[in-house]
Amino acid sequence: MEWAELTPSIHSSICKLGHESNAFVGTALVDSYSVSGLVDCARRAFDGILCKDMVSWTGLLEFYVKSGDSGDASRIFQEMPKDDVVPWSFMIARRAQSNMGKEAVELFVQMRQAMVTPNQYTFASVMQACASIEAVELGTQVHCHVLKTTYDKNTVVGNALIDMYAKCGSIKDARLVFNGLTKNDEVSWNAMISGYSMHGLGGEALKVFDMMQETDVRPNQMTFVGVLSACSNGGLLSKGEAYFKSMIHDHGIEPCVEHYSCMVWLLGRLGHLDRALKLIKEMPFEPSLMAWRALLGACVIHNDVEIGKLCAKHILEIDPQDESTHVLLSNMYARTRRWANVATVRRSMKTKGLNKEPGLSWIENQGTVHYFTVDDASHPDKKMIYGMLEWLNMKTRQESYSPDRNAVLRDIEDDQKERHLWVHSERLALAFGLIKTPSGSSPIRIIKNLRICADCHAVMKLISKIVKRDIIVRDMNRFHHFENGLCSCGDYW
Repeated sequence: MEWAELTPSIHSSICKLGHESNAFVGTALVDSYSVSGLVDCARRAFDGILCKDMVSWTGLLEFYVKSGDSGDASRIFQEMPKDDVVPWSFMIARRAQSNMGKEAVELFVQMRQAMVTPNQYTFASVMQACASIEAVELGTQVHCHVLKTTYDKNTVVGNALIDMYAKCGSIKDARLVFNGLTKNDEVSWNAMISGYSMHGLGGEALKVFDMMQETDVRPNQMTFVGVLSACSNGGLLSKGEAYFKSMIHDHGIEPCVEHYSCMVWLLGRLGHLDRALKLIKEMPFEPSLMAWRALLGACVIHNDVEIGKLCAKHILEIDPQDESTHVLLSNMYARTRRWANVATVRRSMKTKGLNKEPGLSWIENQGTVHYFTVDDASHPDKKMIYGMLEWLNMKTRQESYSPDRNAVLRDIEDDQKERHLWVHSERLALAFGLIKTPSGSSPIRIIKNLRICADCHAVMKLISKIVKRDIIVRDMNRFHHFENGLCSCGDYW
């Protein structure tokens, strides 16, 4: 007999014996019904408990959360006693894990207002939430709170801090936390390696990996994803190939989709497109969308239409509605001035009901996030923003800046292309940042949902030198740290 069928019978016997109001027995019933997915029965068993303790409330709350019923879960949470950290931590963690970073942070604030003391899991979860919404100012405030507790050297909290700072663009702060931990576990090492890789600092990532191998912590699959990403982001072909072989022969780790995709991007980005295609075909499993997309991205950069078309064909066979593939295919045709093919791809997108994701950049100032699209005129400070852009245009031209018109993938006149470049969303965000933040303050941090174009990259380098400010831009692939006319990626991205 199935457990779901037994529980009601057991419940009936318990009621006959008069034990249904016992907290221990009632909680066991709630848990049993929860396992069986019997929502109403679980609630009735819970309501029958005379003196509900925190364990009873938390059986029930966890059940509603896991069942995906966020509305009832929130209602249960509101009914619960609010003087224990467990339900607060549970709800914050679930929201952080469900891409509800803003809501998780708001709940943490409410928790502090209720004078409930956070534990290590609360801090780790709210750091995860800050990382997901890239709220470095708030994350730093929470870190300050951590320093006043006994968790400042805690590995679980420290790992979350490393991850938060790395994903929010503060890789130096991530390293300080890493260095300050009493014990670094595999999560600590992996977070630091991946963090450096994400910031285009492949050399530093590999140094950390070398340090890791001198400890008793063994590399795992995630470690090598970080290591191979560092090699691919830095164009370190010989090192990447050596680590790929070492992973298999020295560490006994079988490559997975992520490892192969890193190698495909490493080869493809360097222009070895035939070798990258050969590697995909030699995979011991069915090639993934990730691998084909990596090669397609490399084909766009190197203007290889034939292999690019092949990649797009494989991707669209797996996912005909894949928007990014249509866009990359269109961009590849545009870069080679095949405007008829561009029009064909765009008609196909229209027929399928697909829309190109608009370029969007955003910047945080005093707790408020400001969003910008290309040629945006909706911001209240638009006059000052466009005035700053004019000034920056003049100053960069004095530094021998020449617009890269090839970065504009549209069939328009050259003068229109130049104007279009200067109203890209990241430049509007930068102008706003320069206006609103005082000289000599912390770096200007900009987030962009697409890959930064070559012209904006060149302009950001020049502006960092002209205004003597550090500029950090995170695009869809990685971070770029612009400082005194140089970028951390070494112009390889």
